[in-house]
Amino acid sequence: MPDLFTHFVAARVPGAFMPDRRVQALFIVGTFLPDLVSKGLYWVTWSPVNFMAPSHSIVPAALFCYAGALLLEQRWRERAFAALYGGSLLHIAVDLIKDNLGSGSACLLYPFSTVGTEFAWIDPENFVLLIPIDAAILALVWLYERKKAVQVHVQQ
Repeated sequence: MPDLFTHFVAARVPGAFMPDRRVQALFIVGTFLPDLVSKGLYWVTWSPVNFMAPSHSIVPAALFCYAGALLLEQRWRERAFAALYGGSLLHIAVDLIKDNLGSGSACLLYPFSTVGTEFAWIDPENFVLLIPIDAAILALVWLYERKKAVQVHVQQ
């Protein structure tokens, strides 16, 4: 898995264009959900089974995002589900770019297929090399949000 910082940066880029900060926050939480679900199930059940396949798949991601959206008020549930699910799909997409030694970093069609998929563009052992790139992207997002906030403040 790419590191959590890379997942955070990947969520901040589209999140910067979301007008509602609450939806943006749910999108970022959704980006961490696949790993939270897989690690949470592993540590809670102490199972020898790896939960990466069910948590890093399109259908189960929709189910746990739906469950997460049910924790919020009725009027927020549709937006919450969309934000959580969008973030989860982004997480799965970011995980697809790593090399997982040919076993696939995500089983996209689980439970209908257990075939793993990966693009193998990035060696997961060298994710530290992504930190300067991530920091630069995060700085650009921060500058964009700052400029946008100044423009809104001037208009008022």
